[in-house]
Amino acid sequence: MRVRKLDCVLVYHWQAWEDFYISHLVDPACQVPARYSDDFKSIARHLSPNIRAVLFQINLSRADLFPERRKRLTTMLQRRGLLVLNSEVQDITKNNLHRLLKRAGIDSLKASRRGPAEELVFLKTNLNFGGMNEQRLPESLRRIFLPAPACPIKRWDEYYVVLRRNVPPALWSDSSVVIERYIGNAADSFYRVYGFGDAIVVVEGRAPQLIKKLLGRRDEPHWLLTRRQLLSQTTQLPRDLQRVLKRFVAHYPLAYFCLDLVHDGQRHYIIDLNLTPYSDPRRQTAEIREFLIRGAERFVRRAARHLVRS
Repeated sequence: MRVRKLDCVLVYHWQAWEDFYISHLVDPACQVPARYSDDFKSIARHLSPNIRAVLFQINLSRADLFPERRKRLTTMLQRRGLLVLNSEVQDITKNNLHRLLKRAGIDSLKASRRGPAEELVFLKTNLNFGGMNEQRLPESLRRIFLPAPACPIKRWDEYYVVLRRNVPPALWSDSSVVIERYIGNAADSFYRVYGFGDAIVVVEGRAPQLIKKLLGRRDEPHWLLTRRQLLSQTTQLPRDLQRVLKRFVAHYPLAYFCLDLVHDGQRHYIIDLNLTPYSDPRRQTAEIREFLIRGAERFVRRAARHLVRS
């Protein structure tokens, strides 16, 4: 089944197009690579008459710092009457995610030094994906985006689980490292949630690995919901899962996002927020893509009308 793609959204991206989920949803003619030095003219020349919104897809944990004139760019685009998507949250570091969850009244898995000595805790980098994309930046920019001194965990595949009593003491006060309580369930189940405009897609995956990945199998359960359904109706989602998602979406109405959640069979916890989700093309389904595209179209059309009236 051939799925049409959006042509009303311009994707302004850095290291976040080919094989990223957005490339399966937006027409390839509506994308432009970003540079740190870009000014408004760099984007303006790509604003064809059909463009109603601009989506920043900067694959860095602190996307608010890229490009250098991001605030100015956002202001100029809004003055043109364009929607700038995902301006509400641009810092997806793990420490900031914990702050976002606390602000919304959602429990996180952030671990404290005090607690059962035999409890398992999960050690990660504060930067998304081990800070690998930050390490790809030119040397002149690394000092802006990478912690100093360097994080003792170098890559995402160096994340590890250990008993609380075995955590090196210095790591409890190291802001480049995030320590979370480790939970699991007998089925190795977890959830990934995609949102685009009015569309919310929840997929249940199963993975025994420490870092959970969707396999893309046809038998992976999934639910297609509108934001209104998630926020105002009882759905077939596990009750606590819907409670957590409802509270997050109500507090942070992001236009395009991905969440990962783990659970212990009863309680569900958001462990990752990603604004530039990657997605292997072999793990796509036309049904989900079409649902997300239609949800984005409705959202952009409605928001653009509101801008015109205001």
